[in-house]
Amino acid sequence: MFLRSAKLLSSINFDLVVCDEGHRIKNLNIKISNVVNCLSTTRRILLTGTPIQNDLAEFFSIVDFVNPGTLGSIQCFRRTFEKPIVLSRNPECTEQEKEYGEERSEELSKIANTFMLRRTQDVIHKYLPPKYEIVIFCRPTNLQKNLYKHFLQSRDIEAILSENIQVDSSMHLVYISILRKLCNHPLLVYQADNVHVDISSSSFLNYMKSAFPSGYNSSLQDSGKMRVLEKMLTALFSQKRKEKIVIVSCFTQTLNIIEDMCKKKNYDILRLDGSTSASTRQEIVDIFNLSYTKFNIFLLSSKAGGVGLNLIGASRILLYDIDWNPANDLQAMSRIWRDGQKHSVYVYRLLTTGTIEEKIYQRQVSKQCLSGTVLNPSSAEKLKFSQNELKDLFTLYENTECLTHDLIRCKCLISNQSTILTERNIEESPTSLHLAQNASMAELMNWKHIKGPLSNENIIDLCLADD
Repeated sequence: MFLRSAKLLSSINFDLVVCDEGHRIKNLNIKISNVVNCLSTTRRILLTGTPIQNDLAEFFSIVDFVNPGTLGSIQCFRRTFEKPIVLSRNPECTEQEKEYGEERSEELSKIANTFMLRRTQDVIHKYLPPKYEIVIFCRPTNLQKNLYKHFLQSRDIEAILSENIQVDSSMHLVYISILRKLCNHPLLVYQADNVHVDISSSSFLNYMKSAFPSGYNSSLQDSGKMRVLEKMLTALFSQKRKEKIVIVSCFTQTLNIIEDMCKKKNYDILRLDGSTSASTRQEIVDIFNLSYTKFNIFLLSSKAGGVGLNLIGASRILLYDIDWNPANDLQAMSRIWRDGQKHSVYVYRLLTTGTIEEKIYQRQVSKQCLSGTVLNPSSAEKLKFSQNELKDLFTLYENTECLTHDLIRCKCLISNQSTILTERNIEESPTSLHLAQNASMAELMNWKHIKGPLSNENIIDLCLADD
């Protein structure tokens, strides 16, 4: 809307400009940033819940809008602040590089605090009910593992990993997306209309289909995460108090599979995705939030409804797949844990063990730690991933119970049982409360680590207990 009126507004001299959702101008090169910066005004206020989402250049962009020139040019900023700070977060850096990076971080934070007023969710935590965050690592099925290995052995992936072959960098994300869909359910790879146009027009699709059983008919049992979700919903709706749950996915095709499962189980659902008209969005939300409604499941596309919705009618939310950007997942979690919520809140993340999903989760942790380093240097944790571990995307770790648990070198789990999860109650300790939005690897050491099978003896959430 602003862009449509930009020409008219550019001729007006404003005393004050207030930009909500200010992180949208995080990129200096996009049109909205250029247009907003051209507004004639002497006073600027920017509001954002995520000043850093991916890298420090985004922080520079919003600071330069509020106080132009404070951090110098972008080249100077990268040389003076970004490069030494990022380098100091590498576990393989020297002691001198580490100390210099910490000095630069402290200096950047000191400059930012002269014009930045920061308030975290800690301000309202005491007014909200308890929140439990649970990360569930689900083993892939045999079909998923076979397809995953088949995918990694393709010539296309060999070309990407080769230093001697030039591959369009945009294709990297395409192949990553295919792996993410495979982790959700093999059907998403089997169906041609779910694959990127550049892939479906090549021999790659036929190559992948050749690894499927002849006459393949999809089943919920083909996906490790879908198996877990099915059992969780059965357990949830068998309890006396019928709670509501929001299920979030980045892919509408995944929501289609979940919707089909719910219909077969006779669960009453509501759904909001990109195809939902703007005029009916609020009506759907209002119906779900009613205490006497028959709808107990809300299927939500993270891209269409991750921001702005109030779904406090639910006390549980499940992120079926996770986003590269941790801020998007945090926004999704905030749909139910917010003012007006009366019940304890449970947040579930489903990750497929040993796959790219664990790598995304690890990268999320890395991005959150980068944010904490600048905005709150005193909270920075010492345990971090190396760059090689984060970049190792196209690898399947078959012989691990949980790759993330291996990386934090925790030895608390020694049996050979099935499901592993980590659980956090943000009210259990000051550390957890303080870092609720910036969980680092060091904090994961303080979470409860529980290996399946699960029962009411080792976990308080009966929704996760095995039969």
